[in-house]
Amino acid sequence: MRRKESGLTAFELAVTLAIIAIMASVTMPPYLKWWRKAQLSGAVANLAADLEMAKTQAIRENATVVVEFNAGNYKLFFDTGDGEGGAPNWSQESDEGLILKRHLPPGVRIDTGALDFPTESAKTRFNSRGIPFDIIAPETIPIKQADENRQITINRLGSIDVD
Repeated sequence: MRRKESGLTAFELAVTLAIIAIMASVTMPPYLKWWRKAQLSGAVANLAADLEMAKTQAIRENATVVVEFNAGNYKLFFDTGDGEGGAPNWSQESDEGLILKRHLPPGVRIDTGALDFPTESAKTRFNSRGIPFDIIAPETIPIKQADENRQITINRLGSIDVD
């Protein structure tokens, strides 16, 4: 009697790997597109919530809160002022508290070149009533990822809308 060998042959293994590769090539592009879209949506939702938090902190602490935008991150901090006459100066000094610093997911960027806030182009701030300084017309914050674009709009009363 002949003993039967157990296991896979090289041909069976190659066929199995080819089937897995074909399935992956069909399913991965839609999954990656969905993943990028989810990253962008999450970043936009976080930024909108953090802007609302900046307004709330400004009201709660009766202080000025600055939101400083960079391409890959943003931060919120109290601006108690070391400017002229103790006025807020848009910069975080060593004695001014950091509220939050958030990094955006890989590939998601704030288009800082398109920011055009009236006083400081890449910064906005909320006063102790939760109203942004110097905004007359609605200002937009564009957020981009490859071919997808979203934006957040802040109006002169501090209302934050996601488009």
